[in-house]
Amino acid sequence: MSHWYNTRVAPSLRTVKKHLPLLLLPALLAVVLAGCRKDQLFTDAPGVKLAFSQDSILFDTVFTTVGTVTKRFTAHNPGREGVRVNIALEGGSSSPFRINVDGSAGLSFSQVEIAGGDSIFIFVEATLGPGGQNTPFVIEDHIRFTTNGTAQRVALNAWGQNAHFYRPDQHVQGFPAFTYIAGGYDSQGHQICETVHWTNDLPYVIFGYAVVDSCCTLLIDPGVRVYFHGGGGLWVYRGGTIKAIGTVDEHITFQGDRLEAAYAGLPGQWDRIWINDGPAENTFAHVDIKNALVGLQPQSWIGTPGQPTSTNQLVLNNVSIRNCSAAGILSENYRIKSTNLLVADCGQYCVALTGGGQYDFNHSTIANYWHFGVRQTPAFILTNTFTDLAGNAQVRQIEASTFRNGIIDGGNADEFQTSFNNQLAPDYLFSYFLFRTEQSTADASHFLPGTIYRNQSPGFKNASAGDFHLNPNAFVRNKGMDPAGVDPVAVYDLDGVVRPSDQADLGCYTFVP
Repeated sequence: MSHWYNTRVAPSLRTVKKHLPLLLLPALLAVVLAGCRKDQLFTDAPGVKLAFSQDSILFDTVFTTVGTVTKRFTAHNPGREGVRVNIALEGGSSSPFRINVDGSAGLSFSQVEIAGGDSIFIFVEATLGPGGQNTPFVIEDHIRFTTNGTAQRVALNAWGQNAHFYRPDQHVQGFPAFTYIAGGYDSQGHQICETVHWTNDLPYVIFGYAVVDSCCTLLIDPGVRVYFHGGGGLWVYRGGTIKAIGTVDEHITFQGDRLEAAYAGLPGQWDRIWINDGPAENTFAHVDIKNALVGLQPQSWIGTPGQPTSTNQLVLNNVSIRNCSAAGILSENYRIKSTNLLVADCGQYCVALTGGGQYDFNHSTIANYWHFGVRQTPAFILTNTFTDLAGNAQVRQIEASTFRNGIIDGGNADEFQTSFNNQLAPDYLFSYFLFRTEQSTADASHFLPGTIYRNQSPGFKNASAGDFHLNPNAFVRNKGMDPAGVDPVAVYDLDGVVRPSDQADLGCYTFVP
C-alpha cells in the first residue's frame, strides 16, 4: 500500500491554494441553486387544502385520569408543490388531549413543511379529568391546520367516566403490589375487621391488586362494574369472604379497563380473581367475567402446611367467564357448587379442577373455540393431583362430586380429560352429558349409562362468534334430567328463561322458540 501511494505525486500546497476558489465555486453554486429550487417548490397560493386520513378521532370509552391508547392519522398534501402549515391544538394546555406532530410533542407548531404529494403523521392521546357523573360524558377538542390562510379542523372526541379508583400502596416481596379494599391495619398495627359494601353508583377501577383481608367481607351490589388496569386483580385472602350477587337484569361485571371496541374481546387484559379458603361461602351470582389471564382461581392457601382442601365452597350461580388467555376457572383443593355456568374460549383450559375438592356442577356449557392461536389443552380437565409451593407433586381426595346436564365441546378433537393418581380413588359421576372427547366414558361408576353422549355437534347458534344459545334442531335439546326438586336455581337458565318442567336441554341455556 505504501508503494502504491509513493508512486503518485501529491499536489503542492501552493497549487491547492491557487485553485481553491475554482474548486469551491461549483459546490457553492449547487447549494445556492438547491436553496432557490426549494423555495420555488413551496406555494403561497390561497385555497390550498390538505387531505386527512380521518376527519375525527374517537376514544370510546376511557376512565378519568387513565391515559388512552395512542391513535394516529395523516395530513396529506395532494398538490405538486410543497406547503407550510401551522398546526395547533385549539384547547391549548387545558385540553385533555396531547398531540405529537412527526415526532415532536407540543400544543402548536409553526411552518410545518409538507412536500408535494407527501404526508405527515399526527399522534393523539387523552387523559380525562374527573367528570363527577356515572354516565359517559363527551369531551371534545380540535386540531386546527392553517395552510396559506385556509383553516381546516380534525375533531377529537373522548367518552369518559368518573369512577372509584384503587391504587396499590402495599409492596411485599414475592407478591404483586396491592391495596386493602377491606381490612388492613390501623396506626397501632392492629388488624382491621370490616365489611365493605360496593354500591352501584360509579364504576370501580383497580390498579395492581385489591385485597379483601382476613376476617373481612366484600359485598358487591347488582349492576356494579369492576374494571382492572393492565395486570390488576382481586384477591380474597384466606379468612376473607366475597359476595358478588347481581340479578338477571343487573349483572355484575369484571373486566379490563380498556373500553375501546378493539379491546372488547381481547384476552389477558388483567390478571385474575384469586380466592383463598375462608370461614363462609364465596358467592357469585349473575356475574360476567371476561378478558383476564385467569377468570377465577379458587385455591386453598398455598402457605398452609399440607395445603388441605378448603372447608368452605365457591358458589357460582348464573355466571359467565369468557376470553381468558390461560384458564376460565383454575381450581386447586377447593369445593365448587355451580348452576348455569358458561365458560368459553380460553387459551388453555376453560375449567381445570386440580387436587382435592368436591364439585356439584349443574347445567354448565364449557366450550372452547379459542382463535388467538394453537391450543393443545382440553377445555375441561379433572385431576386429583397438584404441585405444591415447593414444587412437589401432591395427591388429594376428590370427594362425592356430580356433574349433570352439561356440555363440554370445542374446536379440538379431545376437549375432556381426566387424569388421576391411583393412590386415592376419586368419587365422581357424570350424567346427562355431551362430551367431545377421545377418552373412554364407558366406566359406569363414573359415567351414568344411557345418559352420556359423545362427539355430536351440540347445536349452538354461532360458536365461532361466541353465541352458545341453541338452534331449534340442536342435538342437546330434551336430553337433560328434570330439574324440579333437584336444584331450585336450575328452574331458570342463564338468561333467566324458565326451563320446561318435563325435560331440560343440556347446557346453561334452554332453547327459546
